Amino acid sequence: MAPRPRQKVVPHLGYEDPHAALAWLCRVFAFTEVRRFNYGDGNLTARLRGPDGGVVMISGHGDDFKEWMRERAPRFEEPSGRSWPLLTHAVTVIVDDVDAHFERAVQQDASVLGAPKDQPWGVRSYAVLDPEGHQWEFATLTRAAPAGAGG
Repeated sequence: MAPRPRQKVVPHLGYEDPHAALAWLCRVFAFTEVRRFNYGDGNLTARLRGPDGGVVMISGHGDDFKEWMRERAPRFEEPSGRSWPLLTHAVTVIVDDVDAHFERAVQQDASVLGAPKDQPWGVRSYAVLDPEGHQWEFATLTRAAPAGAGG
């Protein structure tokens, strides 16, 4: 059996309450905590493994990080308020059984945006929001995408 290819892109998402996000992502989405880096000020960075592979990182936005960014980004601006949901991104996670994953999310009262649906680009997927408004898509590959489908 050939080894699985290594993931080439690792999303790193910021949370106002990374401890609550970590617990929620593991409970609702079946992520597994692989490694945690505690910073002693209530902040953390954690590496999570997806239910069927893949990795995502989460962190809080502590004062040290904001100061580090302020020093390096000349146009750094802190938002006056937090939008919800966050419309700047979505994270897609491939799972073996999207329908079972959907049922788990529904049982945990997740903010589901729609039931699993076959998409023309070769996946069956559903979308869901986490408590801080990050959009997640969980998908199962169904077939090769047709030419020109954009997938």
